[in-house]
Amino acid sequence: MRGTVPTTAALANGDIEFIQSGAAPFINYAARGGDVVLLGCLANKVIDYVFIAHPSISRMEQLRGKTIGISRPGDQTYYYVRDILKRYGIGLKDVRLVQTGLQPERVAALRQGLVVASILNRPNNLVLEQEGYRRLLDIEDLKLPAGVRCLITTRKIMKARPALAESFVMAWLESLRFILNQKRETKQIIGKYTQNADDIQLEEAWRSLSTQTEIPPYVSVSQLQGQTAMLAEDQPELNRFDAKIMVDNSVLKKLDDSGWVKKLFGK
Repeated sequence: MRGTVPTTAALANGDIEFIQSGAAPFINYAARGGDVVLLGCLANKVIDYVFIAHPSISRMEQLRGKTIGISRPGDQTYYYVRDILKRYGIGLKDVRLVQTGLQPERVAALRQGLVVASILNRPNNLVLEQEGYRRLLDIEDLKLPAGVRCLITTRKIMKARPALAESFVMAWLESLRFILNQKRETKQIIGKYTQNADDIQLEEAWRSLSTQTEIPPYVSVSQLQGQTAMLAEDQPELNRFDAKIMVDNSVLKKLDDSGWVKKLFGK
């Protein structure tokens, strides 16, 4: 599935039972009374994203008055761009945000000159950097609060099929161990499904999956509340939302307390 909108709808409709996704779109859904719960997050801050710009731009401050590509208003990239610009004294009124689509479309928009800057996940930035585009910022350095690569399901599933939920969390963690320990095989799998044979890009893709992962991958309620506060700047009703409502670390804690997680990861 491409994008958070269809995945949110699929979970709500019962078409899928588990997904790995960023938390942002599900915060809005939970605040409206939607049935959603986070079982774990591989990171609790924004990682992987880089701010990349046309070769003529060398500093974030030069983006004032320029066009910046995002996936769409209200999506994660919108909030990340807004908060990053604010840290450099630039308001949304000082730039023009352009809805260009997902990662491939944002890359194309940069090349076609439709925008002068955008944010991209590694390793999508590497080809552009080889072409002369500038990496202005590694966004992970800002430590923006966020639920990243979270395992998400519903309370309905947790109540009706607890054994399934536990088995899925175990499988999720076992896949993570594979990524961390089987670098060559992981790069081959990434290359197969992205149709990419560039070893530099595959190395960066593996690095982005492995180096920022938190073990055990508990959901941080405080970081999720911080992300909610970011969203609330445009949606004041979220100021009343308690992020704890959409967090359930119990399955992970059970596995952690039993020693299973430590044995799996060898630490």
